[in-house]
Amino acid sequence: MLQDHFVETVQGDGYTYTRLNRAVINELRAGPSAGGDEEAAHALIDLLIDDLPQDSQHEGLMDNSDTGAVIRCLKAVLRRLGIEFEIPFHDKQGYFSFRMERSNDFSTDLTRIFAPGRAALERREQTSFTGGLRGLRGELRNLIFAAAQKPEIVWRDVAGGVIEITRNKAYCLLYDRPVGAEGLTWGALAKWWSLQDGMYGAPEGVRLQALLNRLRTSLNAPEQLLLDSYWEYSTQRGFDDCPALLPQVYLHYDPVSQNQRIQRVEGKVLTRQRMDFLMLAPGGRRYVIELDGKEHYSRDGKAAPDLYADMVREDRRIRLQGYEVYRFGGAEFVDPQAAKNMVRGFFDQLLKP
Repeated sequence: MLQDHFVETVQGDGYTYTRLNRAVINELRAGPSAGGDEEAAHALIDLLIDDLPQDSQHEGLMDNSDTGAVIRCLKAVLRRLGIEFEIPFHDKQGYFSFRMERSNDFSTDLTRIFAPGRAALERREQTSFTGGLRGLRGELRNLIFAAAQKPEIVWRDVAGGVIEITRNKAYCLLYDRPVGAEGLTWGALAKWWSLQDGMYGAPEGVRLQALLNRLRTSLNAPEQLLLDSYWEYSTQRGFDDCPALLPQVYLHYDPVSQNQRIQRVEGKVLTRQRMDFLMLAPGGRRYVIELDGKEHYSRDGKAAPDLYADMVREDRRIRLQGYEVYRFGGAEFVDPQAAKNMVRGFFDQLLKP
């Protein structure tokens, strides 16, 4: 179940706004979700984390009564799953008081508050995984992308998969929803984006243009051309159902030292920390797309075999992790129209049934 199932759009004479769909919340509280209570629980947690105020300027989508209804619904869903999880407040005003009492305490961080519930859901899902995409540590819930500057990332709860971006957080996006067997589509990404600050109630065209603009800010000119070409390609082929093309992805950023990872028997550290583009396609297919300039294979204008060797070595390693790697040369994007035609032909082949 996706977060957007919990909201509804109200239209009147000259106005449009989005609000919580209380009927859906009440129905879910009364009985299991058709899409699975696990996904419903994650979506409810996402809704609370997104909506509860982080500062005095954040009004959010829900009022005090709405927030209370969502919390009661979440508790009911978790009880059906056999998960006991205590939330330290009952509504939005309760969260205000909770924060006031602990004004300098890290325990008010919402990600940390809900981490035990997330961890319990993760443990339950480990025994009933049904074909969704798995990252290096399990289900993909911490997908950092559109990074205009390199983020600094630390683990706050390794067991629960809770991370904190401690530097340059404002310059990247964090997609923390589950990615299932259908992959991550433009439609799902757009729905997540619509619930970010400043996007409530905005017309769909405005929201999509804002998303594209935000993705483009992390790219150079040739990379923007590749993204723009695929965006146009997607709009002509059923935008919502096309796999999203995520730029500047830090999926493989590994904040745990090599010795720690060896001790915990979780595999080796991946040297590559950033991908130019990542596409999570249906059926668990994962495509890495790299656009190589001269810096990938030369140094001071001269061929550098060591740089090339490092590149292909990492390609081999990432392929062994289950990713398909495709490389474009910067020279292929000198002629914009030729580049567009080439990109369209590539994705025709890549995404054909």
